[in-house]
Formats: sequence, C-alpha cells, structure tokens
Amino acid sequence: MDPTPHALTLPLRRIPAPERWFLAALDALTRCEIPWVRRLLIRSFISIFGVDLNEAAECDPDRYPHFNAFFTRALKAGARTPAPPPCLSSPVDGTLVSLGVASPSGLVSVKGVRFSWHGLIGPSVPEAGLFNPQAYFFNCYLAPRNYHRVHMPDAGRLIRAEWIPGRFRSVRPDRVARHPEILAGNERVLLTFATRHGPLLLILVAARLVGGIETPWCPARLAWRDTGQSFREALASGVGTAFGRGDEIGRFNYGSSVLVIAPYAIWKPLHETGTLLVGEALARPEMAS
Repeated sequence: MDPTPHALTLPLRRIPAPERWFLAALDALTRCEIPWVRRLLIRSFISIFGVDLNEAAECDPDRYPHFNAFFTRALKAGARTPAPPPCLSSPVDGTLVSLGVASPSGLVSVKGVRFSWHGLIGPSVPEAGLFNPQAYFFNCYLAPRNYHRVHMPDAGRLIRAEWIPGRFRSVRPDRVARHPEILAGNERVLLTFATRHGPLLLILVAARLVGGIETPWCPARLAWRDTGQSFREALASGVGTAFGRGDEIGRFNYGSSVLVIAPYAIWKPLHETGTLLVGEALARPEMAS
C-alpha cells in the first residue's frame, strides 16, 4: 500500500466560529472551580474510565481545584522505577501500540498500514537527515485513565522545538489503525534532543477536543483565541535547555499520543507492544559506550 500523503494542517483562521465557541466553553468547564461542578466532572470521569488514584501525589479527588488539575495530576514520589542507563526509557504511561523501522523513504507501519513519518514533521524536515539511513519509531497511546505527563527517555539537550497546527481528532489505536493519516493531521509539538547516543525526536500528538499540549517552559495554547505565533515563540524559547533522564518535558491537558524516533543503528528494541509505564525500558544501545 502506498504511504498516506501528509495531511494538510488546518489554518487556525478557518476554524468555524461555532467550533471556537465550543472549544472555549469546554476549556472553561474543565477549569471551573465551582465545587459541585468540579466534583461532578472528576468523580464522573473516575467512574467512567476506571482511574486509579492510588499512585497519584494527591489521592483525594476533592482536593483538585478543577478537572484539568486532576487530569494532569502528578505521580507520588517512587511510583515508578526507571530503567537504568543506558536504556532508552518510556516517556509515558500508556500502551505501546506499534514499533518498527522507518525506511529511508520515511515509511512506517501502524497496524499494517504504511505511511510516511516525514508527514508527522511537516513540510520542513531537518530531523529527517538526523536518522539516516533508518530510524526506529515507538508509538505510545495515552488513554483517558492514564497519567498524562511526558518524561525524558534519555538525558539530552533540546536543539529544536516546533509546533505544527492541525485538527483535534481521536487517536484511539483502533481509529488510527483505520486512518493512520490522523497522526499527521492533528496538532503536534516536535521536540528534538541531542543525546550521548545520538539524536532523539519526540512527537507529541494532540487528540480529541482541544489538544492542550504544554511544556514546563511553555503553557498550553488556547486554540480558539490566538494564532499560534506566541505559542511557537514560547516553545522555541526552551531550545538549548539540558534535561536529565526522567525529567518532565510536557503534559497533555486532553488526551494524546507520543511517538519516539531514534537512530536505527544505535538502538535495539526491548519492549513488545502492550502496556507501558514511565521509565520502563524501550530499547538499549547495540554497543554500550
């Protein structure tokens, strides 16, 4: 099957007014601090999705000031045991939906459907040259019940941060299996790092509703309010920052997927598809240095 062409992103000015109003109302609701509203939202969400708060830094759902604070909750200290270096570790709690090798043409396979990972990066692809001749990719899906913060798989320095506008469609594995172009059509943040084991690219893909990708140095973009230019500039302000292994580098306010792209010549995968925890080993260097 031919790779799916890169889906053109949706210019922000073309988002219809009713959709902008809906997004604004939804964001206001998830940040509402009226006690009965936040309790209803949080407790309903826990019941519907089976959220386990035993590992959360704050176990009492009534102590969160609003739904969004609950959704982006922190883990308690020691809740995860990181794989020892030099392993490449999982950046998230979630499900490793697929992994494999991207060919020199940029093709990857998600559930047997081939498409171009270059499309995930957009028309300007300086990262493509960092992963010659091939690259490993790991596609991690975060379900609503999961912990929604993203951590560094390896120590490194941020050398590029880019925002690519797009839609906010569901990235559920069954849906992506049927329509892999969704990953290249949704809003995304690209974070490229230089590490002792070569380049490392993390692609944070927004999901249904409003996306809400943010980083420790850049707050989430309000999709219905700004053009994205201020968000792009704030995101780029983090370039040059050094991050330690396991440091938080992002979070999702409303659902997500994270793709990890690493050099094929350096890494050997250790994990099969299935459940992942932050810090769990994804791969190890072919030759430890």
